[in-house]
Amino acid sequence: MKLISANLDHYYHTMQNKYPNILWFGDEARRDVALTFDDGPHPKDTLRVLDTLAKYNIHDTFFLIGKYAEQYPKLVKQIHQSGHQLGIHCYHHRPFQLENPTTLRVQLDHTRNVIAETCGISPEPIRDLRPPYGAFTPKIASMLADWGYRLVLWNNIPPHWMQPLNWTISQIFDQITPGSIIVLHDGHGHGRKVASIIDTIVPRLKIIGYNFIRIKDMKRNRLNE
Repeated sequence: MKLISANLDHYYHTMQNKYPNILWFGDEARRDVALTFDDGPHPKDTLRVLDTLAKYNIHDTFFLIGKYAEQYPKLVKQIHQSGHQLGIHCYHHRPFQLENPTTLRVQLDHTRNVIAETCGISPEPIRDLRPPYGAFTPKIASMLADWGYRLVLWNNIPPHWMQPLNWTISQIFDQITPGSIIVLHDGHGHGRKVASIIDTIVPRLKIIGYNFIRIKDMKRNRLNE
């Protein structure tokens, strides 16, 4: 496992150097970690996640799917009112490479506006975006930047949806470093397991000195924004 973790660490550092305007991890000099959640909002799963985060009084980042944000506006508003950051995942879960650029921009701008209108906030700060499957090309990254979006990836993504809980916990701790961005999912029936993951890792990480912050704060620390 240590060899795998070392190889992954090398990979993410290589990618961060290759794509300096994409966030793969935060400031390595700070014991901060960002919990991030993809694929929501979901009427049951997101509520479980929000309740567990509230239990520990931590604020994190949710990358929302546009069509679900339209279906569950009360959940979007609840995420915002709970102090979490709202980001964009996509409109429907389809790789950006398969979309026509004009169509993709319309979808992303629409998702951004849905979130903003639901929460009664300006769409301008809703800029952080995680593409489905983490898939992008240099051309797509350039287009997204031109449109005012900022790509956010990760350096800690356990496949919790297809393995036992204890494997996920071990993988998170094997790969945890200052500045880690952890990916979990609050949709598709994963909520109960994800709540258990949060319940297990948060107190342990707090004990060893980690703080939980939102992506916009981590990005600011790393890129001096």
